[in-house]
Amino acid sequence: MMKRLLAGLLCLALLTVTAMAAGEENAFRMQDCHRQTLTETHTNMRNGARVYLWQIRTVQEGVDAELNAITKAWADEIGPTLPAPGGGTSRVNCIIKPSRTGLTWMSFMLQARTIVRETNRDLRFTTRTYDMVTGERVLLTDIFPADSQAWEILADAVGDTVRAYWPDLEPDTAALAAATTRQAIEMADFTLHGMSLVIHLHAGDFYPGEHQLIEVTLYYPDIRPYMTEKAQAETDNTAYYHFVALTFDDGPNGLVSDQIMQELMMAGERATFFLVGERIAQQRFIVQREHDEGHRVASHNWQHVFAYQTPISTLQTMPAKADAAHIAAIGLPVPFARAPGGHWEGMAEAQMGWPLIQWSVEAADWQGEMGPEPRRTAGNIVSGTQDGGIILMHDMKVNSVKATELILAELQERGYMFLTVDELFAAYDVPLEPDMPYWRCTGGYTQKELPEGQ
Repeated sequence: MMKRLLAGLLCLALLTVTAMAAGEENAFRMQDCHRQTLTETHTNMRNGARVYLWQIRTVQEGVDAELNAITKAWADEIGPTLPAPGGGTSRVNCIIKPSRTGLTWMSFMLQARTIVRETNRDLRFTTRTYDMVTGERVLLTDIFPADSQAWEILADAVGDTVRAYWPDLEPDTAALAAATTRQAIEMADFTLHGMSLVIHLHAGDFYPGEHQLIEVTLYYPDIRPYMTEKAQAETDNTAYYHFVALTFDDGPNGLVSDQIMQELMMAGERATFFLVGERIAQQRFIVQREHDEGHRVASHNWQHVFAYQTPISTLQTMPAKADAAHIAAIGLPVPFARAPGGHWEGMAEAQMGWPLIQWSVEAADWQGEMGPEPRRTAGNIVSGTQDGGIILMHDMKVNSVKATELILAELQERGYMFLTVDELFAAYDVPLEPDMPYWRCTGGYTQKELPEGQ
């Protein structure tokens, strides 16, 4: 108890100092009570299967003990049951994915994902949210008062979202009815992020045989009026941080995509992945991981072709193909897209129906056999990043992995919080319209060049 009290007092003191320093720049740097370190160990089983176990260290020993015990128990239970690889892979990844909001709250998504021969065979998960100053757990009943209209909003969102997955299928009626009761909502697994509260459900409960999550996303501007005073303060991230969306094109790409997700996990941040549709089927397990770890999955068209070189009639066949690939992988159609090469005009002319996400800063990390030198890429990105910007990178070349690590660390220290693309626009209530281009969302402004003086 004394250690917890001392840790809390130290964090409060550091918050005060940070707030004084941040007033001049209008952004808070990474809070000391939000800092954490993740470490991985792996064990080779006698039959050749592998167990990957992640453990975490935060400022709260009690939080560490609870989280680490869960992933360790999963590893100990699942490891001995893994089949032999049989010429492929057989492994379980027991992870802890942190996220932060406000000045003291943190959420943790814990997962045990079993992959056999490049196929997801099982997924276990649970979540925790804590006040990292006091070490106390935060529940949905701490976020919304008992008489809040939010409970109806959450239940409706759960129902609508479950039905939106696998559009050609009907979810299990009894399971959906059970998941939308007041008691089920109060006890639901959830995490808090830069601009959203996400309720997590196991897809297999509603669609038998599916081993992934259903993500019910509620953006803060839509639900903050119904929150408790403390929760409103801890979700008012526009008052504390700059925002930026980190995006990756050209995947999924096996090892590089996997390593970039690992860097995002270790930094406690989320990104948006723009996928080439025809590459999805053979790497479905990568796409499912992107989805289940809270990243936004979008489209880089069905094929990586430049719109100005492609007949309109050909372009018009691609949305249906891309939607089908996304639904087969994660149950959802394409929410928005990025034109290969940024040539959005031809896609808009073809009326492909997707909002078209451009970018405000990039560093050509796709060039060369391994990509440019990581520090050069990171330096160019960091120096060109502005509040509300969209960063373009690629999960193609190995040097982009190190560059991602450097970018995340440096921009966090400069007061940035990384949002998914949809969160960035939701922060300023900017709707994404079909066949319209967007380069940024800086205070609600979305065009390529900022007005003079901004």
